[in-house]
Amino acid sequence: MVSRRNILKGSLAAGGASFLSFNQLFGFSRVFGQDMADDDLQTIINLAATAETFATTHYLASINGAADLGLSDPELAYMKAGFLAEQDHLELLVSLGAVPVVTEFYVPPTLFSDRDLWSTITEVAETAFVGAYLAAVRIWSQSPDTTAFAVTAAQIAAVEETHRVFARSVGMNRLANNTSYAQFTAFNVSSVVPTLQPFLDGSGEGFVGPVAAPTAEQIAAIRAEAEMIGYDAPGVPFAAMTEMPM
Repeated sequence: MVSRRNILKGSLAAGGASFLSFNQLFGFSRVFGQDMADDDLQTIINLAATAETFATTHYLASINGAADLGLSDPELAYMKAGFLAEQDHLELLVSLGAVPVVTEFYVPPTLFSDRDLWSTITEVAETAFVGAYLAAVRIWSQSPDTTAFAVTAAQIAAVEETHRVFARSVGMNRLANNTSYAQFTAFNVSSVVPTLQPFLDGSGEGFVGPVAAPTAEQIAAIRAEAEMIGYDAPGVPFAAMTEMPM
């Protein structure tokens, strides 16, 4: 069973590097396959859509577990804004033809009632998301035909990094802005799959589920609160990304 004690022990063993401690905890090694061929566009957007679907599922369950997590009103508002950002990312990807690999996920049993566990797991996930989008930037920036994709991936990575910072602020009294650079953890987008695998298939020890992705009604309910919480989504994907040929 995954516990806060095991998480903390893994973090200490890895010197506080959450990406590595998560891999140590669940038995996965860091993949940095420079000798691998670059992921193609469809693979990238499918995997990104899967990650965004997981993120919306994760944040909705966190919102529903706000009382158990002891979230303050500002923290809950941040969580709802984070949910909407991830949903915006997902809708953009789907509009480009992305198809999530899975739409149900698995989680540690106390994830939505233990602040420190939530903080650590969420940081790990967001670090993986940042790494994946930076890998996409590397791939797409190599061709003028995909420049708009590269810039848009960078836009999304910047937002995912704010979510990582928030996750750190929620638990264990950790400095939120602890790095000078977003972590480039993956050479390919597909390189982050081993890190997220327990959430995709329940292979993590003690994981429970599946947890279904948000419904249209649940998404609409939080969107109705957007103005109240101050989420106005002013950002626009660079250079009409949806007009680029697939």
